[in-house]
Amino acid sequence: MCQIQEGWRLSFDAFDAITIHYVLAGAGSVRTGNGDWVPFSARNVIIVPARQPQTLGQADRAVGEARGEDHCTLIDDGLVAFTAGDGTRDTLLICGMISASYGGAFGLFDHLRDPLVEDLSSSSALRHAFDLMLTEISAPSIGTQAMTEVLMKQCLIALLRRHLLHGGGSSPLFAALHDRRLAKAVLAILENPAAAHTVESLAASAGMSRASSDRFAQVFRQSPMDFVQKVRLRIAARLLTTTDLPVKVVSGSIGYSSRSSFTRAFRAAYGVDPTTFRSVGGHEEQEPEAIEDGAFRHTAADSP
Repeated sequence: MCQIQEGWRLSFDAFDAITIHYVLAGAGSVRTGNGDWVPFSARNVIIVPARQPQTLGQADRAVGEARGEDHCTLIDDGLVAFTAGDGTRDTLLICGMISASYGGAFGLFDHLRDPLVEDLSSSSALRHAFDLMLTEISAPSIGTQAMTEVLMKQCLIALLRRHLLHGGGSSPLFAALHDRRLAKAVLAILENPAAAHTVESLAASAGMSRASSDRFAQVFRQSPMDFVQKVRLRIAARLLTTTDLPVKVVSGSIGYSSRSSFTRAFRAAYGVDPTTFRSVGGHEEQEPEAIEDGAFRHTAADSP
């Protein structure tokens, strides 16, 4: 959590992860390095690129600046508060992180160079989510962290859907996709990972030739079918740790024709078979190369 007094700035050194800020109250600006200030206000979501220092708060004529690592305290339910000023919450943000490798798989975040600020206030459901987060943070107690995690995920998923489904190649999250048709191929996989995808079918859905799979490999550093498999296995890992579905049902639901072929693929990716993975709750998890479900991994405890 970041709490910033009016007129102050709060700065952080570069993180290896992408930072997500949810603006619960107040307004200000954000910048990375010595770049331009980007304004934000309540019910905005801010995505800050990885490996860049960041500053939040007053853009011009700041009365003071605090370094996050020097002004942090532990509050109820394991939440960490970063403070700029006297503790007044003129601007209040709850924050989390997404592993930078998540962008490496989907091409969403690794080419983001400047902060992205998205206004989610037009959605009544998301306005309610922000209001609930503000209520939780105003009086943190047992379960506040879990509650805010769920709400943060809801807002982030809504933001990603907006960019994936409506922004297309023009979205800054798709800066790598100069060819809009690649975005169509990615969406075909993400929207229905269990489908009987082939290089030919993906090329057809994107209006491209089969030879264009080389372009996909250049952008995503993996073949289209490798991408399909990694998406499927990440979904399987989540189902194994969050449901009691039999392994055979899990394998079939993500598009594998047999449990044995699923087990071989899962063991190759994670180092253990699905049953063992489930028994340890995913704690021995080794993410498939270049893919991590950051959208479901960011937490309030992993702030800033």
